[in-house]
Amino acid sequence: MSEPVASAPQGARPRAAHLGPERRRPQILDVAFELFVERGYKATSMDEIARAAGVTKPVIYACFPSKADLFAELLDREERRMLMQFGVALAAATRLDDIETTLTTGFTSMLHAVTDTPEAYRIALLGGGGADAMIEMRVRRGREQQVAAMAAAARPWLDGRVPVERVDAVAQFVGQTLLGIGESGVRMLLAAPDQWTPETLGRALGRLATRGYEGFGVA
Repeated sequence: MSEPVASAPQGARPRAAHLGPERRRPQILDVAFELFVERGYKATSMDEIARAAGVTKPVIYACFPSKADLFAELLDREERRMLMQFGVALAAATRLDDIETTLTTGFTSMLHAVTDTPEAYRIALLGGGGADAMIEMRVRRGREQQVAAMAAAARPWLDGRVPVERVDAVAQFVGQTLLGIGESGVRMLLAAPDQWTPETLGRALGRLATRGYEGFGVA
């Protein structure tokens, strides 16, 4: 359903209906996403985002204090989308013989998300293609949060399979390596899309990850 617009004098440009920042933010993120993918971070201004969203620049700043803040939230959203299915599948792996299938499914889902919007993941992996230091710091912090989330998802199927005193350390290792393997797969798919599909690369990554855990008694 299209958003209603407020009435305006004849001949004047219609104004977007008033929405609070919380309702407006997702719409602005959608518009900004398209512009960042098309033009890159540096070449996209807040003025252009406002025009594309059909709002004034003060409305944009009421939602996001700066372009860097807007971009950081956009990265958060895209990272959550990329990892959501992976984390759910990982947490659901309750049997040893599920693990390779689960990791393969998770990596394949991640790679399919990349092929849907490849430029978005170039942005996420490269920190915005010339984005400022604040965003670079945000990318590093975001990666730490992703490792923690993957470690937490992996912990249930480590219980009883490694010595109890090693569960936390191995869970952290699993989080780091899964994310590192996934990021390497994303980069490979972006660099050589004619050599891999999400399915073939997902299977290869799943096998690599699972067999790497044999030394820890995980698989």
